Amino acid sequence: MQLTMNYKRILFSSGMIAVLFYVLHVVLGGLLWKEYNHLIQPISDLTATGSPDRELMMMLTLIYGILVFVFAVSFTIYESRNHSKTVFYGGLMLCALFLISLTYGLFPEDFPQQSSTVSGSMHIAITALIVPFTIMAPIFIGSGIRKEKNWKIVGNYSIISGILILISGSLCAVFFINKIPGFGLVERINIGVLQSWVFILSYKLTTK
Repeated sequence: MQLTMNYKRILFSSGMIAVLFYVLHVVLGGLLWKEYNHLIQPISDLTATGSPDRELMMMLTLIYGILVFVFAVSFTIYESRNHSKTVFYGGLMLCALFLISLTYGLFPEDFPQQSSTVSGSMHIAITALIVPFTIMAPIFIGSGIRKEKNWKIVGNYSIISGILILISGSLCAVFFINKIPGFGLVERINIGVLQSWVFILSYKLTTK
């Protein structure tokens, strides 16, 4: 029994570790690429075709992708069954989100000054595909656990996170389409909310 619990905690902790790799990817990428501007450029520029240190950045994002997918699957298999069906559906959305995200490495982004490629178009398509899962996963999971005494705070936090992702994601679209300066900052708020939520959920699961 104790061995099983320790095994589950190791799997659940993969969420926190994944977020740390994601932060490392963003921070290190910006430090190595001296001309990179976090306030203006999207994070995906760090792994775009022709970007400096692309191979290193891709390695870090691949590690992140695998770890966070392991977390999503572990949550869905081992934890969601302890709650309502809504949590299970949210877990499936979480799995779909991070499974689809793993394909980013196959389709690097095009820089704005470059001609559009199939790879760049697929990158945009993948982004559009994961948007509903990114919003609904925390909302479904939060809605399913918020009425439970030990999960009320995390449940409410999850719902708020989903709403913030919706708002900041909409702003990202407005900034991107209208080429408004500051897109990088808005995108980091959007992705930061998601990563913070994954970290908090992972922490809660490893300490409950």
